[in-house]
Amino acid sequence: MMIRKNLGLVGAGAMLMLGAGVGLAPAASAASTGDGRAVSTSQSSKGQVKSGVGTKSLSKAGGAAAASEGDVNINASCWNGRTSGRNFYMTCSGNGYRVYVDCSNGYRYTFGTYYYGTWNHTLTCPSGTNAVWGGSIGG
Repeated sequence: MMIRKNLGLVGAGAMLMLGAGVGLAPAASAASTGDGRAVSTSQSSKGQVKSGVGTKSLSKAGGAAAASEGDVNINASCWNGRTSGRNFYMTCSGNGYRVYVDCSNGYRYTFGTYYYGTWNHTLTCPSGTNAVWGGSIGG
């Protein structure tokens, strides 16, 4: 009787572990850009690297040159803007600016990291979309 009871506990424990593993599986796949998220990877002129996930809002998608937007006292400028599929590339320099990318799904993805100095940015739209353009905010 004792053996049967112990085997039942082991079996129940195995089922719980299996259930916990299945419950965690979707979270692991949420880290990819295939789930509707835009991501950024930026490298400073000194070799520092920062990554982030964008916040989605309705786009003001344009196509003009990569340029800073915001208050009159902007102290950031961007250049070398170009698109390639899902990616928007640009170089920016300034004090306390953030970056964004406009995607073909009609959304603008703004990244919360503030950058100081000169950085090369790669902003990637979610899978199934293309980069339209991007730029910087603040300064």
